[in-house]
Amino acid sequence: MSGRWAAAGLAARVLLGALLAFAGANKFAQPTEEFALIIESYHIVPPDFALALAAFLPWAELLLGFSLIFGYFTRGAALGAAAMLAGFILALLSVKARGIMLPSCGCFGMGWHPTPNQTLLLDSGLLALCFAAFKAGCRLYSLDNWADSGYTSAKAGPPRA
Repeated sequence: MSGRWAAAGLAARVLLGALLAFAGANKFAQPTEEFALIIESYHIVPPDFALALAAFLPWAELLLGFSLIFGYFTRGAALGAAAMLAGFILALLSVKARGIMLPSCGCFGMGWHPTPNQTLLLDSGLLALCFAAFKAGCRLYSLDNWADSGYTSAKAGPPRA
């Protein structure tokens, strides 16, 4: 794997992680019940489950986001983020197919309200970043690479493949 691909993977990992952490933090800034109302407007999960999902998703986004930023369990975090984004894409496609008008996608809390088409484009781009982060793994500037090197910079040597 070339150094350029490793650098592109690092950029993808950090950008994806920052966006997930930002989205999770914005959802924490609002009451969980408001996010639950947005989830309910998708008409995919039962209303009783929406509040639990609204409480869980911000934590998952923060955990995956910081894991990607710091390169900790990098490939697992990239797979987790890809699964979450695929779920978001399927939910949006379902809403579009059923003709439901959403007040907000709920992506970044109550601050920004992209259209469903903009959200599909954004989530598809983020899914591509998941692939790049998974492919590059933990080659550059990651806790995974540091742990594999024996915790010291003297033993680190070149990044592993």
